[in-house]
Amino acid sequence: MPRDTRGRGNPRILISVDTGLILLVFLALLFAWLLNKVRRFFRLSPVAYGGVMVVFVVAMLLIWGQQHS
Repeated sequence: MPRDTRGRGNPRILISVDTGLILLVFLALLFAWLLNKVRRFFRLSPVAYGGVMVVFVVAMLLIWGQQHS
């Protein structure tokens, strides 16, 4: 029976957080905040706002994926 070794020094269980991914999440939040200000100025619909956010997230994931292939 396998033993529960979560967080008890087993090096195979360590979780590695990619700093580039954290930066992309921060940039996505910053982009969303700025886009909200632009959306109000240009009076974009919620659908257009969501579409721009989806395109941004996909583009950032593609850039991040290219760097780690």
